[in-house]
Amino acid sequence: WTRAGRCWGGAPSSPPPPTPPPPSCSSPSSSSPSATSPISLSPPTAALTPTTSHLEQQDQASCDTTSTLDCADPQLFHLMMRRAIDAFPDVHFNRFGRPVPGDPPSSSCDMAWRARSTASANYKDYRRFSVARDPVTCAYSVTSIGEYHSGPLARKPRRGGTNATAPPPPPALSRSQFAAGKYLSYLGGGDRCKPMPHYLRSLLCSIAEARYLNRTLVLDLSVCLAAAYAGGMPEEGKRLAFYIDIEHLQSVVGIVEHKRFWEDWDKWGAQGQLGVRIIEDSRVAPTKFSKSRDPLIVRKFGDVEPGNYWYNVCEGEAEHVLRPPQGAIRTAPSLMDIVDGIISRMQVDFDSVHVGGNDGNLRRRIEESLNGGGRQVYVAGEGINVVLLDALKAKYSSVHYLDAFEELWARDSKWFLEMKRLNGGVPVEFDGYMRELVDREVFLKGKKKVEVLV
Repeated sequence: WTRAGRCWGGAPSSPPPPTPPPPSCSSPSSSSPSATSPISLSPPTAALTPTTSHLEQQDQASCDTTSTLDCADPQLFHLMMRRAIDAFPDVHFNRFGRPVPGDPPSSSCDMAWRARSTASANYKDYRRFSVARDPVTCAYSVTSIGEYHSGPLARKPRRGGTNATAPPPPPALSRSQFAAGKYLSYLGGGDRCKPMPHYLRSLLCSIAEARYLNRTLVLDLSVCLAAAYAGGMPEEGKRLAFYIDIEHLQSVVGIVEHKRFWEDWDKWGAQGQLGVRIIEDSRVAPTKFSKSRDPLIVRKFGDVEPGNYWYNVCEGEAEHVLRPPQGAIRTAPSLMDIVDGIISRMQVDFDSVHVGGNDGNLRRRIEESLNGGGRQVYVAGEGINVVLLDALKAKYSSVHYLDAFEELWARDSKWFLEMKRLNGGVPVEFDGYMRELVDREVFLKGKKKVEVLV
């Protein structure tokens, strides 16, 4: 996929997340059933009456309701499971995780589960249960269940336990550890500030060569965002992790951050203590130096485009041995959270259309392709305008587009606040490439996907 006028078809850059589950079951004052869910669950009023587990009469005359809840108490655990089962009759629960104290810990517990519904495939969820205690008997009452993914404290940590946006710095290496490593570094080249499809093509080529040579890739984890995504001027200093899943990338190839590497090299390698092999011609295939014992191999790229693009390394003679691993690039988890948020606000059974350009016959072509009113439709792409949307709304039950969900990245959103925290207190803009990634991922989740390109 690329930008406007090009196809978005093919496999998504990351495996599709679990289908969003049903809406929350809380008090009648919660969001309405039409709010967002693959399943319309509106438990009767009676189901919202707090369910109480009658504990044996305690010797004490009162209960400390300000203390942290013992969410692992079997009686409370069973009460929460029963409450969830009663609240969501269309959901088939496979397994419940052990509850943990929520926020505040004195009156809530977070619990995760695996389940499937009559309208969706298997999925995972974790929700916050509001729990009250009788001030005399300490009997538990579950008063409400929060929204989808409202109980993050029960979420199972991702393997490795690191955050893809702001991974902790690795421990300092000793000289012997540094010298024992084998590294590949790309220096220079004309890929900086190019559109992201170009940059990622070159990145994948460097990954392919590092894997072939069985070396750690020295990589600058900051990128220059092309002018097309940044309001007409290239923007340096954007973190690569804003856009792609770095943790997954590190599972494909070993990576060392280039600034850290060159600081260590200045200490232990710059004085000739460690060997280095320099390759100045991108046409030299890695088969020519694959047996090199030098700790560092450097590919230097000149100043003349297009001969100085990194992806040239994977062409010509090297094409037969270097196979860029397309699956190495996945959309960043922070952006996939926005994708999940958008889908959770729509019915799981929706169609999607990618509009490219601004052809006057777009409406007719879209309607001919989708064939059927009464459907929810997500419209992606750059050829969207108010006239087109109003025309589509007249035929389809509900028409959605990216900007209708801007509260998910607004300045008071969870995404904005978390990204600001991870970026050292500096706000992160939801830029043009982030918009493109989210738009594409939602498009790819549609049941029927149609591309209407000029």
